[in-house]
Amino acid sequence: MASSKHLAADSLPAWIPLHHFNEPRWNYATGLKVLDLSQGSLWLFVGMTMFNPIFWNIVARNEYENKTITRIVKSPYVGCYILAGTIFTLSATRDSMYLAAIKDQPAMALLNNSLVKAIGFATFAAGQVFVLSSMWALGVTGTYLGDYFGILMSKRVTGFPFNVLNDPMYVGSFLSHLGTALWYESPSGILLAFWVLAVYMVALTYEGPFTDKIYSKKSGKKSASAASTPRKSARKSMVKKDESYADAVANGGPGVPSTQAKVSSGVQPKPVGSVAVTPRKTRTSKSDSTSPHMTRSRTGNTPGARRAGSDE
Repeated sequence: MASSKHLAADSLPAWIPLHHFNEPRWNYATGLKVLDLSQGSLWLFVGMTMFNPIFWNIVARNEYENKTITRIVKSPYVGCYILAGTIFTLSATRDSMYLAAIKDQPAMALLNNSLVKAIGFATFAAGQVFVLSSMWALGVTGTYLGDYFGILMSKRVTGFPFNVLNDPMYVGSFLSHLGTALWYESPSGILLAFWVLAVYMVALTYEGPFTDKIYSKKSGKKSASAASTPRKSARKSMVKKDESYADAVANGGPGVPSTQAKVSSGVQPKPVGSVAVTPRKTRTSKSDSTSPHMTRSRTGNTPGARRAGSDE
């Protein structure tokens, strides 16, 4: 094997794409041979990608229903931080498995050019911006399932990156994996990056509605289709910057059902933060006694973080 001139970037850890900037890949292949299904590292990554969201959804929903972690550590914040550290560690482990998998796979000579390298670097950088800015905007408890511990956000997050993408943390993780695959000239890595995206999209079909119900319960409204709460998925809307999430649900807006529609249909919404007083021995009408209530859902756990953990 020919020797290569090492750049300053070669002293960086191997998991950073700048490592061995000018060292070519020698195990090139073409056609179907670019995907080696016999490599165990490939299947380890596939399995780990599925395991992570299944794990955090099971743990988080159990915490919401039974408060298991909170009872053990005596604090919802401590419990959330413990889960955050666990998810972050699992995500870092998965990322190391991803690098191992693509290094064990053949490369494609077609991807060995400066333009692909530049696109790969830009894609990776964009993904990291989305992931890190999401974590900065949401904080630790907002990023790592604090709402399942009863730590709810008082205001919607409408700034960057949630004004650009609905799910910036998951999309950012996908872009980071895709950029890494392009950097390593790995067609199998590109396929695995789309596998990550597919798992996240399935996870969102469970996480989004369930988290919506948590905030709908807080606002006292029966709404299974309320706007997604700002965790990994903050829906773009016209909600005012300083408007609380409960007020947003009460007032309505894009993606947020208004309680005024329920009033016009003869159903009076339950007051938020107060108790309606009914005179004794006075028969209430059907429209007055019917208040929307929230039915707790026990939807199944998903096979998809993060936002997260940071997936990078």
